Amino acid sequence: MPYYSPGESLVRERSERFLRRMYLMRILGTFLCFFPVFSVLLERNASWIAISLLALNAFVWPHVAMLISQRSNHPNQAEFRNLAFDAIAGGAWVALMGVCPLPSAIITAILIADRFSAGGWQLLRRAALFYCAGFIVCWLLSGMTFYFTVTDRTLWLTLPLSTIYIIAFSAANYSISRKLRDKQHELEKAALMDPFLGLPNRRLLDRRLMLEFERAKHDLSCLMVLGVDDLKMVNDLFGREAGDYVLRSVSAILRQETGQNDFPAILGGDEFVVILPGVSEEEAYAVGYRLLLKTSEIRLSQDSGFQCSLSIGVATSRNHEDYNQWLAAAERALVNVKQNGKNSIGSVSRTDASAQLH
Repeated sequence: MPYYSPGESLVRERSERFLRRMYLMRILGTFLCFFPVFSVLLERNASWIAISLLALNAFVWPHVAMLISQRSNHPNQAEFRNLAFDAIAGGAWVALMGVCPLPSAIITAILIADRFSAGGWQLLRRAALFYCAGFIVCWLLSGMTFYFTVTDRTLWLTLPLSTIYIIAFSAANYSISRKLRDKQHELEKAALMDPFLGLPNRRLLDRRLMLEFERAKHDLSCLMVLGVDDLKMVNDLFGREAGDYVLRSVSAILRQETGQNDFPAILGGDEFVVILPGVSEEEAYAVGYRLLLKTSEIRLSQDSGFQCSLSIGVATSRNHEDYNQWLAAAERALVNVKQNGKNSIGSVSRTDASAQLH
């Protein structure tokens, strides 16, 4: 079995989905096109050669096209060549029907919609050239005659093409657009999350801070800025992997120990933020003590005596002009805690009430 790198596997998977979609739509389209075209050819006393070619186009060509694409070193390019042949065949059958109005209009509209959906204007322009080429050649060979009669039989045989195929085409496009939306949401989420720590990054944090500050104008909220104490020392003594382990452990504690409405996030480096909606300063201190206790349980395999600690600055949403001032107040409180021994909780309004965890 050949080996494919993750990137190659993704490209191959997308290519296979594209080929499968085109294969199914081609089977359905040629099958439904067969009946109205066959009806008009019978009315025009077409030769058995034309009718045999129509049957081959309807029932054999879809499978041949799939084999050609699958066996090609460049499946997508091969499929685009198959689409060019489809356009030639479409023009040819319109010409051989003498441009019979109803089936000709439906077939032409379906070809235009299919090509535009598959490759936009570039593929549509190319398909239009092949369509015109197939039409002109076959129209000249058929004597350049017109057949404007639409019999009841042709009308009824055209209805499935104009309904079933369009419904299937819309369903396929909806499926693609839904997958694109889901992928876009995944990308947006990835852009707003720190993949290493599993917490929202600064970009998403700023958004939530702004929204929460506006909401907190009518209610009290608290903001905590947490710094991991002596992380640089951990990196220097035990290596970067140990420091990364500490950061991941603290991140996990923040996710587990904060409430459903709380919002933990990365501020940068060794600092984290927790937004506490509708929480008073006293309640924020209670949350902070719990985080200090849980963090003290983090151990390193390199040193059984190591004990992790945090410094926490707290700020309420009151008396600030904007969310940047709110964040700055919590950061000032954090700096005060670090300057007064670390492993503590403090706020600007209660610098004299910092409680040391022993």
